[in-house]
Amino acid sequence: MSKTLVVVESPAKARTIGRFLGSAVDVLASMGHVRDLPLRELGVHINDDFRPDYELTLNGKKVIKSLRAAAAQADKVYLATDPDREGEAIAWHLKAILQNATKGPFHRITFHEITQNAIRNSLSHPGEIAEDLVNAQQARRVLDRLVGYQVSPMLWRHVGRGTSAGRVQSVALRLIVEREREIQAFKPEEYWNLDAMFLTPEPKTRLKTRLSRLNGEKAVVSDAATAELLEHALQSAGVVHKVAKVTSNPRKQYAPPPFITSTLQQAAGSYLKFGTTQTMRVAQELYEGVEIGKGAASGLITYMRTDSVSIAKEAQEEAAEFIRKTFGGDYLPEKPNVYRSRKSAQEAHEAIRPTDIKRTPDSLSPYLSGPQLKLYRLIWNRFVASQMSPARQLDHVIEIESSEGELATLKLPVTEDKKVLKPGIVCTFRAAARETKFQGYLAVYSMKDIGDEDEMDNLGGVLPPLNPGSLCELLELLKEQCFTSPPSRYSEASLVKALEQNGVGRPSTFAATVNTILEREYVNKEKSSLAPTKLGFEVNDFLVQQMPDLFNVGFTAEMEDQLDKIEEGDLDWVAMLKKFYQQLQSWMGHGEIQPGAPIPGKELESLLNRLFPKDFVYAEAVKKGRNVYDDGKFITSIRKQLAEKKVPTERQWKALLNTFGRYAADNTDFLTVIKESGLEEQVKNAVAASKSKPEKITQELPPELLKLLEAMDKIEWEKPVKRGKRVYDDAKFFRSLHRQAQGGGSLTEAQILVLSKLAAKYAGKIEGYAEFSTALGWQQGTNTAATSENGAPVAAAAASPEEVEKIKMLLGMTAQIQTWREPSGKGKRVYDDREFVNSLENQFRQKGSLSERQVAALVKLLSKYSEQIPDFKEKAGSLGGISLQPKQLDEKCPNCGAPLVQRMGRGRPFVGCSAFPKCRYIAPKKKTEEQ
Repeated sequence: MSKTLVVVESPAKARTIGRFLGSAVDVLASMGHVRDLPLRELGVHINDDFRPDYELTLNGKKVIKSLRAAAAQADKVYLATDPDREGEAIAWHLKAILQNATKGPFHRITFHEITQNAIRNSLSHPGEIAEDLVNAQQARRVLDRLVGYQVSPMLWRHVGRGTSAGRVQSVALRLIVEREREIQAFKPEEYWNLDAMFLTPEPKTRLKTRLSRLNGEKAVVSDAATAELLEHALQSAGVVHKVAKVTSNPRKQYAPPPFITSTLQQAAGSYLKFGTTQTMRVAQELYEGVEIGKGAASGLITYMRTDSVSIAKEAQEEAAEFIRKTFGGDYLPEKPNVYRSRKSAQEAHEAIRPTDIKRTPDSLSPYLSGPQLKLYRLIWNRFVASQMSPARQLDHVIEIESSEGELATLKLPVTEDKKVLKPGIVCTFRAAARETKFQGYLAVYSMKDIGDEDEMDNLGGVLPPLNPGSLCELLELLKEQCFTSPPSRYSEASLVKALEQNGVGRPSTFAATVNTILEREYVNKEKSSLAPTKLGFEVNDFLVQQMPDLFNVGFTAEMEDQLDKIEEGDLDWVAMLKKFYQQLQSWMGHGEIQPGAPIPGKELESLLNRLFPKDFVYAEAVKKGRNVYDDGKFITSIRKQLAEKKVPTERQWKALLNTFGRYAADNTDFLTVIKESGLEEQVKNAVAASKSKPEKITQELPPELLKLLEAMDKIEWEKPVKRGKRVYDDAKFFRSLHRQAQGGGSLTEAQILVLSKLAAKYAGKIEGYAEFSTALGWQQGTNTAATSENGAPVAAAAASPEEVEKIKMLLGMTAQIQTWREPSGKGKRVYDDREFVNSLENQFRQKGSLSERQVAALVKLLSKYSEQIPDFKEKAGSLGGISLQPKQLDEKCPNCGAPLVQRMGRGRPFVGCSAFPKCRYIAPKKKTEEQ
């Protein structure tokens, strides 16, 4: 029986589509990307047209077997990954790894909604993989890898390990840092508002107005003295207040277009308080399919990664029919609304809309989670509104002029350019309101996109029908001191808006970009605002100072445009990368060694044959410490690796360059070959880098440390422990350090640090350990050794007598436990209470102490067996300082209002909600550190 295989990215998508197609079709998930560039190597052959080396991802390794088995049974394979660059690349990789597992043909199918009609229609009209989209994705991936691998090592040296640079993330960070500096540099300026309450005639009513102009120019009242002069003059005898202008201007307010990725993220952030990652996760759930009763599942929205505002004709017709029946014909425009996408948008895609307009949010509320329902309602309302008539409104304005009296002789520097007004001042007070005559689309959706706000939207209502020339009575004049405000920090929503406006990033990258800078702690989220951290400032400042052009908003936008051109088939991706790489090298000043071998395997093999022929005489092997450096064996191993089609690692390539450099220094023929291969510059850089490595600094050993070594020589060491392929032998390691100290009388800082850790581990067996630790200046602390600010080792000290007694009492309670729970497993880990207690007892015997975290874990374990321990609560309560419950704080949870508590986490305390697991709020690190 013939079988068809359909491959999608996610299990949820596979389940929904599988229900549509039945048992005759296998629908399997690839779990995202199945192949990618190597994790720990560059994986790009610079001199071979930037050819990428791909390897299976972790998910790819998990699913490859089942996918190949299914492909072997199939007579047709349909690749149904997402309709964008990433989806096309996944389809391309799937075909590459499955094509030798099946004799059947491969077809590419795409759809923008997961409904039965859409899936069956795509199967009826299969296509081929779009190579241009694949090339655009490959170019983007290689581009990001080149930037990351070239620039990140510079950050490690100058800022700190673990930092990284990214083509888009670093530009996003730059925007946030520059905005923060604008805020820091901002100097507020004082100004005063004057609000006048007038009594108007016919009809007699109170009208609140604000001073807007003085002698026809914008009024700027900059200090209290000026405000008081105006107040006194306006309230003086003889001042006339006359209606000067009454207008009512009609206007139409048109509906916004349906959502695209960026506007959805912005609206969800502004009105639902969703982060970009949460928005995309929930949207993905709605797209891939939700159970909507009686075992039925369907995708509820169209594909959520899009920059097109286009709408399918069928969807427009369904929306028109729904609007006519629900709201009436007046709410339907004469012609369907058409919106224009930005230049680079994929018009083959659709905007984000409901797959079935008749599925109203209220009808789906029993089947959707809270976040799903909120986001679906937002998308549904926006789409329906986008197909409706514009709102018809009137903008009303009344202006009242105050003149004569003391105003006739008043001189004031109150205009924007601070020039002094001539005597005879006329004050113009203004009132405005917007009246909606016909709601139109506002009956469904009244929210505004970021940047489209209008102050008149907040001035709803109607003004009294006054006649120009009517005299009014001033009832009250209020002065209000104000100060100009600094620009606001970016929120996730407004950052996405800024990235989009500047052409940086694309629909598939906005959420990932924001998430990356948050995860790397370059930026903290304070309420809903993004504030750069100290690390964020350091990373940004280094990148902008060293390579301002690379991390320039305009340049990054230009690269995005070039990727779009590759996708459209208008630009060769290799040519684009060559041009970029030349720019990158010039910006970096050729200072970085290219990670990994930048020349193809065959070329490298040929080069080695020219440089090291069979009769080549290698230098003698050199022994350094335990290592022997033999050039002949090294070159032979590289040749063997190349024969097996394995690429040299970054470390091997650097070693090769150093080897070339050593022989080129004394051999002109050798140097000539290096020059011809184009590697002369890299060889020079490698040799210079190896020579500039700091020498290991050794320290003369103080008498106290020598005495400690003698004391440690007498202790009984634990047996060697094997972890993976490595064997950890404390006795052997100590003897090597002891011999070195006895022979040369010095150890490096690193060796002393490791010795301090080893001593802390066996503190309970070392007589006088506390005195040694104090004499050596090792700080007393936790069981984990570290270094202090001046580089001195930090070791753990023995616990105080009070702490020792508490721990003894706790361990004594374990002896009363008669029945232990069965070990339980989670993943690869096994949790065995009995073994855990044994390990703590062994440690306490050796070191005489336990860490705070271990004590907390022991207390938690004992509470599970409290029924077997007589008077458990009384005994635990008498310990003082050891609490069975988290420490309750005075503050409340901002999410649910429950009290906050301090708990012990992985090595450090943290502050969270006491209502866990119902509420999963965790306070920012700064708050935790303040407790």
